[in-house]
Amino acid sequence: MDSYKKRRIQFKEVVSLKDWKIKVYCISKEDQFQHPDYYKQAIAKIPSWLEMKNSFNSRDDKIGFLILHAGNEGIFAIINWWIDRHMMNSHIFLSTYKKLDQFQKISGDGLAPCIWELEVINHERVSWTKHVLQAMPEPNFQAYADDIINKVV
Repeated sequence: MDSYKKRRIQFKEVVSLKDWKIKVYCISKEDQFQHPDYYKQAIAKIPSWLEMKNSFNSRDDKIGFLILHAGNEGIFAIINWWIDRHMMNSHIFLSTYKKLDQFQKISGDGLAPCIWELEVINHERVSWTKHVLQAMPEPNFQAYADDIINKVV
């Protein structure tokens, strides 16, 4: 087992697609995320990922975040969006370094985000609670979209 090494979390952009807003973060075992072609391919996949339903069938708030994590096994793409105001829909895909153009869904069997990805998820949870849930009945979705994280953990 490898020892813990800090990794950089970098906010990249808010992607607007139709009436959706997706915050994009990159994490890498290297100092910087160095996969521009993969990044473009992952952004292009967002519309099809957002069409994925879950068994709960809740309404969504058309806002969420994507984590692209260049780790040991390959690059993970974790798409998350808020549903029913209090829950998060999440799907994890893996692209091996030999096949960066193939996104294999690997969530659904108990796999959860890793320690570095959970740092982003926690930031997003706190931000969602502050700008949306605690702001009800007038949620501030723009303030949530503007609230980002950049750090080394």
